[in-house]
Amino acid sequence: MRANVLSIAGAMLAVVLVGAQSSTSDPRVGLKPGLRDAGEAAKNLEKISSMPNPAGFFDPKAPSGTPTPPERDPKLPPPDPNEPPDPRYANFLAFANSDLAFQGTHLFMGSFHGYNTYDIERPTKPKLAASIVCPGGQGDVSIHGTLLFMSVEQTRGRLDCGTQGVATPVSAERFRGVRIFDISDLNRPKQVAAIQTCRGSHTHTLVTDPNDKTNIYVYGSGTSSVRSGEELAGCST
Repeated sequence: MRANVLSIAGAMLAVVLVGAQSSTSDPRVGLKPGLRDAGEAAKNLEKISSMPNPAGFFDPKAPSGTPTPPERDPKLPPPDPNEPPDPRYANFLAFANSDLAFQGTHLFMGSFHGYNTYDIERPTKPKLAASIVCPGGQGDVSIHGTLLFMSVEQTRGRLDCGTQGVATPVSAERFRGVRIFDISDLNRPKQVAAIQTCRGSHTHTLVTDPNDKTNIYVYGSGTSSVRSGEELAGCST
């Protein structure tokens, strides 16, 4: 029994050593770090264009996003302004891109901070068509006709798309669910509806019925914490 165990351990060690040796041939190993000039490696792909995040989707003073303050009971005294922010609320995904959707010659880039629309008729020279700053993550997007659907699950999401977050544990200003935008004018999209859910929407799926042209069915998958029933009736842990 002991010999078998030693044999297995020896085989596992050999696999680890072989893996370590072969990894040195991986072009991703040792790539130069950087924000705008990081090293790159690709296989069976060719990069034909690259664009930085547009205005409103990047803060040079805080590239990974500004801290989101924790929610506080308004009955408690205000926090000490000199106290450093809690790293749990660092919001490191503030400007991260999350999902893509396509329609015709346009690309819709979802992010934790809203979404951007690009004209990609000329793939080597894409053009920014519209930027919608509307924080709340996850930012997954889907397109159906002239409507864009976007998932929102973070507790900082607001109905008005504000960037200031929500300060209290229970608030009528908070939004977590699926936003709906009218994109009939791609350059000037408008939020026309916001479907609240108990756990927000990490991602969603659109379903249509060929025999029912008047309705779109949305399946929302929420993975965040359950909100209070005081904030949205019917919610319960």
